[in-house]
Amino acid sequence: MTIKQEIEKLIREAVRGFGKVGEIPLEHPENPDHGDYATSVAFALAKQLGKNPQEVAKEIASKFDIQNSKFLDKVEVVGGFVNFYLSAKVFEATLQAVLKEEEKFGKGSVLKGKNIMVEYAHPNTHKEMHIGHMRTLVTGEALCRIFEAAGAKVFRANYQGDVGPHVAKAIWGTEKLLAERDTSWEDAEKLSLSEKAHLLGQGYVKGNQEYENSKQEIDALNKKLYQQDKEVAGVYERTRKWSLDYYDSFYKRFDTKFNKLYFESQVAGLGKSIVLKNIGKVFEESQGAIVFKGEQYGLHTRVFVTQDGNPTYEGKEMGLAPTQHKDFPFDLNIHVVANEQAGYFQVVFKALELIDEKFKGKEYHLSMGMVQLVGKKMSSRTGVLVTVDGLLDDVKELLAQLITSEGFTPQEKEEVKETGTVAAVKYSVLKTDTKANVLFDLARSVALDGNSGPYLLYTYARCKSILRKEKASNKQIKISNVAKEELDILRLMYRFPEVVQEAAEKYAPNLVCAFAFDLSQKYNAFYNAHSVLQADTPEQKEFRLQLCAACAQLLQNSLHLLGIQTLEKM
Repeated sequence: MTIKQEIEKLIREAVRGFGKVGEIPLEHPENPDHGDYATSVAFALAKQLGKNPQEVAKEIASKFDIQNSKFLDKVEVVGGFVNFYLSAKVFEATLQAVLKEEEKFGKGSVLKGKNIMVEYAHPNTHKEMHIGHMRTLVTGEALCRIFEAAGAKVFRANYQGDVGPHVAKAIWGTEKLLAERDTSWEDAEKLSLSEKAHLLGQGYVKGNQEYENSKQEIDALNKKLYQQDKEVAGVYERTRKWSLDYYDSFYKRFDTKFNKLYFESQVAGLGKSIVLKNIGKVFEESQGAIVFKGEQYGLHTRVFVTQDGNPTYEGKEMGLAPTQHKDFPFDLNIHVVANEQAGYFQVVFKALELIDEKFKGKEYHLSMGMVQLVGKKMSSRTGVLVTVDGLLDDVKELLAQLITSEGFTPQEKEEVKETGTVAAVKYSVLKTDTKANVLFDLARSVALDGNSGPYLLYTYARCKSILRKEKASNKQIKISNVAKEELDILRLMYRFPEVVQEAAEKYAPNLVCAFAFDLSQKYNAFYNAHSVLQADTPEQKEFRLQLCAACAQLLQNSLHLLGIQTLEKM
């Protein structure tokens, strides 16, 4: 149980008999002078009782036995709010818990017994991975780690489009490019992974731009691909492998490993058969196609099988859901996908639950905002886009200019640059609320004095630098007469378990980012104001060493949840 839950329990006991109370409102005051927690419950009760809120607040406050409390040092009333001040016992216990539990500190059980599938990344084969896919990749992995920390059993899934018009356009366009360049598929095989991916990306752009003039030819190729025609099977398998190998290099670089990759080609047949079986029940025929009439559910009509007999994205989803549920009987399947697909998922989820009630309430679309790089407009159709490898190269180049890494071996310098680069990119994406758009600023992403991944890594390395000179013991310290900068850290540490729980409940990695940044700022304020190794007394020195060790551990735990590795030196 978190400290917040303990305080909520005490408040609920205190207001018993006052009136009807639902969820207990309990927040951290913006001004720390107003306590560690504050509740506005008196306002709701005052309306029921016909009393003044401050009067009710005073009655609530009088119910607390401060002298015998394990948590509270003081309770006071300010304008109808009841403010709670935690005791030094809480800070002492938290400090010891962080040092003893180490990487386990912050883990909870709010999602214990839950099976959660997270479906994320979704890069379609035969295209380059762009920064929109990167956001779902980074966010999905962070959510998986947060859910696991909250006690859930997690299944990492990746659903990819490896068949359809985009594949036909890419292959057709690439063949045209190879002919124009007087080269062959065998020569292209010798290219690097990123070069192969770039070639396919250029091919897709060409196929898309020339589609209207070559529609019959490209559509014929698309039909052969769906039918797995031997004539095109070789080039299809070759180029599909290029894409999957290219994506796999990013999964490794971003420290992600999926439990299973799902493909449209594998579920298309099943999806189509399910749609056809449910004509007259869920679906109906319309001008030669099979559609779902969503208007009666406040939605819209969408095609599930085309006039040509091919299942659409929607139709394939009918085969995907039962396939996924068979592999992992989930309580919840979270699809981490851009917000532009919101209408699509509303229709798909409704059709699924009408086919099989077991999916009702178990499919959820985490609607992601878009990613825009400062100064650039992107479109995969026109070829104006920012690829993930291109962005990583740009970030690494900027970071190399900021970090000298003096005294490091070439291998250590590369490790610092690579870890710092991934941290910069991941944190820049994760610090923003998932529903909001991300405006990616290259310069700010690597700032060593701002709200960035490298800043957090730098703070962690600063903690470890002190601890390499002298280790902290696990000796229990009595906290008294601490400086403001030390108290600021102590008043933040205990919140970490509730931050993890809230991030899991709200699907919000940005809350972990906010905690880590706040902790880093408070630690650096402490570092700049006080000496650790030259403290006035042995007791003060030991306390400060423990404070450094606890800050390092909390930063490491936070960064791990975000999928970011730490650096001992920077």
